[in-house]
Amino acid sequence: MSYKFQSLPQLVDHRKSIPQKGSYSKRTKKITTRVWHHSLTKKALGGSIAAAFANYHIGLGWPSVGYHFVIEPQNTVNTSKGKRARIVYANDINNRTYHVGNSNQYALGICVAGDYRYEDLDDASKATIDELQAALVADKIGNQDKSHNEMAGYSWKSCCVYNYKEAFKFLDSKKPTAVPGKYKIQEGDTFWGIANNDEGITVEDLIAANPNVDPKKLKVGQSINLGKAKNSYTPKPNTPKKPQASYKYPLPSGVWKHYEKPDGKRGEYEEVKQIQRALNALYFKCGKVDGWYGDKVDDAITRFQMVYLPFEVDGDYGPNTRKKMQAVLKSKGY
Repeated sequence: MSYKFQSLPQLVDHRKSIPQKGSYSKRTKKITTRVWHHSLTKKALGGSIAAAFANYHIGLGWPSVGYHFVIEPQNTVNTSKGKRARIVYANDINNRTYHVGNSNQYALGICVAGDYRYEDLDDASKATIDELQAALVADKIGNQDKSHNEMAGYSWKSCCVYNYKEAFKFLDSKKPTAVPGKYKIQEGDTFWGIANNDEGITVEDLIAANPNVDPKKLKVGQSINLGKAKNSYTPKPNTPKKPQASYKYPLPSGVWKHYEKPDGKRGEYEEVKQIQRALNALYFKCGKVDGWYGDKVDDAITRFQMVYLPFEVDGDYGPNTRKKMQAVLKSKGY
């Protein structure tokens, strides 16, 4: 079956080429709601594209990117009506992807790349948003539009935070509510994703406030401390740090960069092997663990930074990248 949205000139179909690890199941319910998200990543960054979101979501343990459509402001297309932001068709609309927890069965996910808490929507993106929404309405795909924070259980999310009157004439303006004290786990949730809010709640806080909860075995419907978790984690200055060697994926200190030895031969270092093992465990694949900080490691570190350190994307492994990798490994139970 063909749809009107597929004829939009700014749309590219990447359903077969988007990064994936496994596959989503098919829906068992009809789409009723078109749910709009924004990525919370600056729209001009290299990581603010559908493929980077897919790698990030795979890192959460999902099969692929959680949205059906991703609008990319940094990639524009010249159409007969003027410049438009590109739309990536990332998942078949009949797939039950992960983007709104327990509402995934009947919700279509659309993400506009950018962090609109601080950025403004450009005209090319606004036009694309209007045209995609109009096409979906014409195709009778869903009968209402909602923001992420209007979906059940997500009223505290800082998504979407748009200038609704100018950009989303078809959405009601609703600001996020306070983060609830208790929260019930929904489909696709992770501690890392839950901690991604404006309240300053960290993964360490969630772990400390929920001692009987295994971050790697979250169950739908499971109740956890959320708002009550803030500042739960307090490092004890007199407690010696756990030695890196005791972790499943220990990480080296220092700075490591893409390199070649003076004689042109490849160098093999155990520290680089540690970095490679950790990257592979987090689904930022860098190939064979050979101790060589070459193009593949440089690329994997860059992709990791695009997702977790968007203001420090250089492909080099240093103290900040090490600290962030440790946090992400910990959030996944390693």
